[in-house]
Amino acid sequence: MNVDFDDIEIMGPDYGGGTIFYYNNHPFTGTIVEYDNNGILISEFVVLNGSKHGRNVFYNSNGQIIEEGFISYNRPYGFHKEWDGNGNLIKEINFGDEYQP
Repeated sequence: MNVDFDDIEIMGPDYGGGTIFYYNNHPFTGTIVEYDNNGILISEFVVLNGSKHGRNVFYNSNGQIIEEGFISYNRPYGFHKEWDGNGNLIKEINFGDEYQP
């Protein structure tokens, strides 16, 4: 299920010390999407039981990915990558194995 960021209630903290996302008074599981004032998708991230858990992506106004990483209970794992406006990879960090509470 995809839900707009504006429809999410923010709580916290979770195991990773980060935000817990609620939808309809329950910890949310699904994908949260966020749009700018022009209706252009600027971010999307996967949430499991209220915590970021999965792919986390940010886009520029042209729809190009400018940042991508993976989160497990609000802690980064695996590769985090960033690109410039021309699509060139400018940063890559390996955060290691997925966090398991």
